[in-house]
Amino acid sequence: MTLQDSSQPWQIDTMVVDCIRVIARFSGASRVHLFFLVSERSFRRARYTWPNLPKKTGQLGAEPHCLQGPWWLAKLRQESFTYISDINHLPEEVVEDRNTLRKEGVRSLALLPVFDGKRLAGLVRIDDPLPGRQYNQTERDLLLIAVQLVVELLRVSGDIAALNRDHSHLTYESMYDRSTGLPNRRLFVDRLRLVYERDQRLFSVLLLGIENYHLLQERYGHGVGEHLMRMVVARVRSALRTTDEIARLDEQQISVLLEDMLEGVDGETVARRLLEALSQPFDIDGHSILVNASVGIAYRSEDAYPVESVVREAEIAMTQARQLSNSKIMVFNEGLRGKLLDRMELENDLKGSLDLQQLVLHYQPIIVMETNKLIGFEALVRWQHPQRGLIWPLEFITLSEETGLILPLGHWVLREACRQMSVWQVMYPCQPPLVVSVNISARQIQQRDFCAQVATVLKDTGLPPSSLRLEITESVMVEHTGAMASVLDQLRCLGVQLYIDDFGTGYSSLGYLDSLPVNAIKIDRRFVNNIKGAGRSSLGVIQAIIQLAHELNIEVVAEGVETLEQHDELKRLHCEFAQGYYVSHPLDTGAVERYMTSQSLAGAVA
Repeated sequence: MTLQDSSQPWQIDTMVVDCIRVIARFSGASRVHLFFLVSERSFRRARYTWPNLPKKTGQLGAEPHCLQGPWWLAKLRQESFTYISDINHLPEEVVEDRNTLRKEGVRSLALLPVFDGKRLAGLVRIDDPLPGRQYNQTERDLLLIAVQLVVELLRVSGDIAALNRDHSHLTYESMYDRSTGLPNRRLFVDRLRLVYERDQRLFSVLLLGIENYHLLQERYGHGVGEHLMRMVVARVRSALRTTDEIARLDEQQISVLLEDMLEGVDGETVARRLLEALSQPFDIDGHSILVNASVGIAYRSEDAYPVESVVREAEIAMTQARQLSNSKIMVFNEGLRGKLLDRMELENDLKGSLDLQQLVLHYQPIIVMETNKLIGFEALVRWQHPQRGLIWPLEFITLSEETGLILPLGHWVLREACRQMSVWQVMYPCQPPLVVSVNISARQIQQRDFCAQVATVLKDTGLPPSSLRLEITESVMVEHTGAMASVLDQLRCLGVQLYIDDFGTGYSSLGYLDSLPVNAIKIDRRFVNNIKGAGRSSLGVIQAIIQLAHELNIEVVAEGVETLEQHDELKRLHCEFAQGYYVSHPLDTGAVERYMTSQSLAGAVA
């Protein structure tokens, strides 16, 4: 009878275990384990172990430790047999593995690589082989033959090809972050649920958020960004106990589970250690990168709500720490609970706002200052909430950016604004045609197909490209200067006009204006508000901005113009365009059409 004839799963398993038992007896080992490789750098838990149970209670765990990291992988790929006579001699690079092996009672070990063809597929870990034994080449070859027999058995059963590459890989991908090897949100919450159900010890969850991580990725590239996150993880580990668990909840958030809080360890102390560990710059590929971070802390509560809420509480606290706290550390408290529930409810409602057609656009007129004639509108999104009434963007745009909802929301705004302006151009023909300005977020413009999206919207709505103005805030423009240049060039090639919004908000570097293909800048309303009175120094700043812009053939729009005095002063400084309450409040579509009719009758349309 051949192997193929006897390849029932239970028979294959029995034969594999027999091979592992032979390896254990031949080497005099206390225990032997077979691990599979589930990614380029990580092993899954032991697939086979002999003996299957620990010898002594408290000495060996039922689940042997998986050796992880580049040091082990290099050993396995470079050496057919690795013998470590004393694990205390392992290098500092694998100190965590060394400590865990000690806890399992392992004093020495040997490693045999498992190859599927030329691909490293796993390893055989031999715990405590017979001490003092010198393995000659013949003995090593015998061990390798036994391992190769295991490989052939598993190949017959399809274990390596199917289980390891498909099931195990999918399981790993669904539970772990591929870049750092950390548990993801799903696995972290599962772990938290187990701790919560034990109902015996106080614990806390710390959520560490890396500020502007997506901007760092855009500036230095995705590879550098992920390398940075791995270095952040290493520093975070160095500031924690070996028993503390960490996970990567999303692209820029790392969570920490602190148990045994009665031992004198409190969340605030640990949070300060984490921020201190991240305070020094990271040197990556010649770049010195300084990371800013915030930490939110949530302690275990006895309330009977889902355990996931502990993570949500930490998220709310972290958001508050980033926005309001000088120390960048915030502990969730009852005062924040209302904000948590309100945020959760608002987030849930926002997800359905597009399908329920609750979002609407209002349009604020923009005029030529020299003639006071209308040239177009800025589209401003509003949320017509069924219970809360009309919600302004200040209350939900940040939430939409944090949750990723800004992408479908922003696309809807772009499409609806172009559609509506196309209709108005037919209703109110003039030369040049009316234009519409649309605000674009950083996450939108980072999409690889953003230019294609804009081109499709223009084609579908019939709006001429020259009638669309895309407004990008100065902070985004400066952070993305290098990477954004090609995107802006593509948009300009479409014929779209590009505006820098909120110019002068603290990021200004007037020198970069001539390197970007922008048509106009919009002076931030704070300068306009201070154009007279105690803040009259703003007048000189505005004058300098306008002069430089004109030298670069860039037009200037003043936003937030609320008084005749401001209007006249800006007109004197040769600012081309203005918008603000002095001109008109933002108007819904019906009000716009009434406004347009009155402007047409008065001859105030450009």
